[in-house]
Amino acid sequence: MHPDLVKLLELQAKDRTLLEADQALDAILAEVEVLDQQLADGEKAVAQSAKSVAEAMRRRAELEAKLDNFRKLEERGKARMEQVRTPKEIAAVMTELDLARSIVLKEEGDWVKQADLITGLEVTGKEAEGRLAQMREAQLEARGEIDLRRREADKRRKAALKERDAAAADVNRALRARYERLRTVKSVHVVVALNGASCGACYTQVPLNRRSQIRAGTLIDACESCGVILYAEEIVE
Repeated sequence: MHPDLVKLLELQAKDRTLLEADQALDAILAEVEVLDQQLADGEKAVAQSAKSVAEAMRRRAELEAKLDNFRKLEERGKARMEQVRTPKEIAAVMTELDLARSIVLKEEGDWVKQADLITGLEVTGKEAEGRLAQMREAQLEARGEIDLRRREADKRRKAALKERDAAAADVNRALRARYERLRTVKSVHVVVALNGASCGACYTQVPLNRRSQIRAGTLIDACESCGVILYAEEIVE
């Protein structure tokens, strides 16, 4: 086998190890994202409950203001009743009083309903806060264990990257550049063994003359069809 191909295969092996380390770290980070999303959902529920309570309290304040105005109208009507004398005037004031009283009763009913709604919303909010607190408590141990695994995975990745860089530095610069270009398309599976008379990746037949040179270690060649760098596995007798 061509000496440069030996070094390139070593680099590819290091790249596979680095990829595995990356995937392991990504999986751990995905676990963290799940926990973060759970907390975000819990915090959103708490915030939504607080917003609902604030809106309900604003509505209750509006109802209280309306009630105050209608009660004042009712009081003014009662005061006028003491001043009017004719039946027609009395009837008119009584009509106004009846209307004011009916409105006050309706608004008082709405106010009570709103107060009950606020009570229910406050209970819902406290429940959401309780669930969020329980979730945070429950996640403490899980996050500690995940953080430990993350640090170990990060350590393994750094070691794999260091080994990969060392292996890359030992490869012919032009060949390494060619390899890196292929990796952008084919991940780390860019140096592939011949499969009999064919490319081991796409199974396109390789001309006999080129196969012979690849096996003799005198040629570093690529598959004309898929572009992978080809090599011949050495036969152990």
